[in-house]
Amino acid sequence: MKNRKKRTVRSEDIPRNTKAAVRRLLGRMASQKKKLTVVAAATLLSSAAFTAMPLAMGLGIDRLVAAIRTYDGSSGIVQAALGALGLPVALVAAAFLVSCVLSYVQQYIIASVGEELTLSLRKDVSAKLSRLPLRYFDTHKTGDIMSRVTNDLEKVSSVMQVGLMQLISSGFTIVLALVTMLALSPGLLLVVLASLAVSMAATGFVSTLAQKAYAENMASMGALTGKVEEIYAGNREVKVFNQQQAVLEAAEELNRRQFRAQRKAQFADYAIYPAIRLLGQLGFIATAVLGGGMALGGAVTLGTVQAFLQYVNQISEPVTEAAYVITSLQAAIAGAERVFALLDEEEEVPEERGGAEHITQGRVTFQNVRFGYTPDRILMKDLNLEVRPNEMVAIVGPTGGGKTTLVNLLMRFYELSGGSISIDGRDITTMSRSGLRRRIGMVLQDAWLFEGTIAENIAYGKMDATREEIAACARAACCDHFIRTLPQGYDTILSGEASGVSQGQMQLLTIARAMLTDPAILVLDEATSSVDTRTEMEIQKAMARLMEGKTSFVIAHRLSTIQNADMILVVRDGDIVERGSHAQLLEQNGFYASLYRSQFEAA
Repeated sequence: MKNRKKRTVRSEDIPRNTKAAVRRLLGRMASQKKKLTVVAAATLLSSAAFTAMPLAMGLGIDRLVAAIRTYDGSSGIVQAALGALGLPVALVAAAFLVSCVLSYVQQYIIASVGEELTLSLRKDVSAKLSRLPLRYFDTHKTGDIMSRVTNDLEKVSSVMQVGLMQLISSGFTIVLALVTMLALSPGLLLVVLASLAVSMAATGFVSTLAQKAYAENMASMGALTGKVEEIYAGNREVKVFNQQQAVLEAAEELNRRQFRAQRKAQFADYAIYPAIRLLGQLGFIATAVLGGGMALGGAVTLGTVQAFLQYVNQISEPVTEAAYVITSLQAAIAGAERVFALLDEEEEVPEERGGAEHITQGRVTFQNVRFGYTPDRILMKDLNLEVRPNEMVAIVGPTGGGKTTLVNLLMRFYELSGGSISIDGRDITTMSRSGLRRRIGMVLQDAWLFEGTIAENIAYGKMDATREEIAACARAACCDHFIRTLPQGYDTILSGEASGVSQGQMQLLTIARAMLTDPAILVLDEATSSVDTRTEMEIQKAMARLMEGKTSFVIAHRLSTIQNADMILVVRDGDIVERGSHAQLLEQNGFYASLYRSQFEAA
């Protein structure tokens, strides 16, 4: 209970369109109508059995009082009491048993409903992520996407299994209890309703104040955690610049702020809410006093008063907790909204089913290519380029000039705003993306390895490769030697962080991975940026053998690696401003020449 009370209401926990989100959730649960019907029936019957117990207890008290009044000594006291209480006790036991069994049934089924709903959403999200364009991942933080896939779905699942059932069960219990109380004594019911109104008003007011205290506490805790993480991460720099006292004072100030916020939150938890519950119990006291007077006057029986007191307890706690249950439901609906927003994102342009088997020569043509990451920011305005088969094309230029964008368009990671790109005379938009990418090998600057063996990582693009093929590519990529020095060789397990393997070795493994696919076209995006000079020279020789008979695009910052390129493109602000061989560009004495001199004249 305490955890639910301490939930902080954040802006992202407030749904923007509750009706629409609830409608979509219900629509997704339409296939489970039978289960939901059983759950509703079980909840109603369980609440009815729970509501019947006070009546049975009241009946027992009335029968016991009557037995006491009419006791004539002809039988034992115990026998007389058992005779009076036998039926009421049996009814209470039966009602309790029925309520427990039905509660188990409803919890079991609603757990199945919640998990199936979450499973269907998770499947749809997983499939959606594979269809989203690269543009989406460029404009959304990884943490935000992961939060939608994990936290938001967990909110929906947990509330479906706990919060929703609590709300429905409490609703049935309150309605049935009020109807029964109305039938027993309308006068006492008015007293109960008045006390509940006061309690609800006080709960709403105090909840608002308490949520502010919890929000301040969470914010101060986040700031303190961030500062501590910052201090530990930059511990060396702090000592180098002798800032220990300054960071200590900053941390102490955040500590004091968190202390004050935590004190307020604890006060709300351990002082205000008990006071609210005490206020709610005033209805219980008023009912007891008035009911006792009515019982003495003969207006109602003692059993009726006792039943009323139990009903007051049955409905006061759910009413008091309604704010917390609604808060959790709001957070779940808001989480569902964020998941639905992901599912509604625009997908990649539907692709043609044509294959790319015709790509054998590797002739690439960019014709009047126009592209921008956003419609109002056009990067490439009218780019034209023709690359002949087996040519090595180097792409250089300043950071952000459009080098990587050029090859991303070739890979169809982005769709063109205008113009066309063709390979061997065929527009790439008429090929399936998967078929096109199978014919193009790409090695990125940021090496990525997944958790698995080294052999599995190398064979990522060709899962049916033999161990001999894997080893041959590893030798060509100059990584066979270090692999064999590892404890299990090619069967060494790499973790997600590739522990035990350096950044340069990771890069070599990704180069071997690209070699194994034997593509018709190669794209190397700073593929040797993380290796030493000697290894780089060995890789250049290996890559030269690999690129024989293949068209290749090499993005490079170190101009020493591309001097032998057939054509060098100087890309700046999305346009090709210079093109030619290394010698030709030096003769032009333009941007490339200035880049070259800046790297080598000092040396």
